[in-house]
Amino acid sequence: MRKGWIIAVVSFAAVLGAAVLIVFVPNVLGREIIKEAKAMGYIAYTPEEAVALAYERCSTCHTEEKMLRYCSRCGPPFIVVAHFMKKYTEITNAQNKGINLKQYSDAEIVAIAQAWNAMIGNWESDWPEKDLRKLLDQDQALIDLLATPVEKRPIETALKGKQAPGSYQRYGLGKSDKKP
Repeated sequence: MRKGWIIAVVSFAAVLGAAVLIVFVPNVLGREIIKEAKAMGYIAYTPEEAVALAYERCSTCHTEEKMLRYCSRCGPPFIVVAHFMKKYTEITNAQNKGINLKQYSDAEIVAIAQAWNAMIGNWESDWPEKDLRKLLDQDQALIDLLATPVEKRPIETALKGKQAPGSYQRYGLGKSDKKP
């Protein structure tokens, strides 16, 4: 009986030790586990990670110049653009069997929207909220982000004032935190 307990405790300690080594000691497997945990929303993205993620994921389809030159006059706020990128990825994967774009998780898309809002401009206040909600369809993660005041968005708040080099600023749009 005692031998069984010792084997169980040693086995548990070995598994726990291996897990700690994989996650906390820098290695490829640990990085991938942490990356996946962040994508699933179990660990929050830091502002720097959100910026890197925004550039990494968005540059799959767009040039950096196109992303930085985006303007509210040409389209809706980033929160809506982010939603449509999820839809675009879904449609592209369904129509083109040879192309398999990685779908955005809710945590990724929220981090990306906040990063672009902070670095280029948050134009949500320039649009009626009911219109934004309609455009977001049933995308609950982005609807929740829309309902969160800008000053309570961790990534956007931390990056406030850090404009992306080369980004287009038109008439100061996106700099106001006013609500319609």
